[in-house]
Amino acid sequence: MRRSAWIATLVAACAAAFWFLSRPAVEIDVDRGGQAFVRGLFSRTPLPETLYVRAVGSHTVIRLVKRDTAKAQLGMFDAKAGETREFTVAYPGTFSGYCSAHPASRQIVYVIE
Repeated sequence: MRRSAWIATLVAACAAAFWFLSRPAVEIDVDRGGQAFVRGLFSRTPLPETLYVRAVGSHTVIRLVKRDTAKAQLGMFDAKAGETREFTVAYPGTFSGYCSAHPASRQIVYVIE
């Protein structure tokens, strides 16, 4: 193989590894109107009242993407309108709090295991 092909392959492999390793454990999208969804690699499901998150060592990252025009509070995480924030949870456990995306129960529970 030519040298330029090897370099291109190496750059592509490094970019893919960086993309895969820098992904958060979970990404929550809050759309206009306050509807919240959990974004998977190939899916997007409504935010449940109890969200199970796989722990990633001592650096479990939860990303909150806010597309609504009002501030959102999702348990221990919050974001202003149009803001994207990442939160790092240092240890596994169960965390709960007020949730503006669940108007009926006003509660969300994160189980990080």
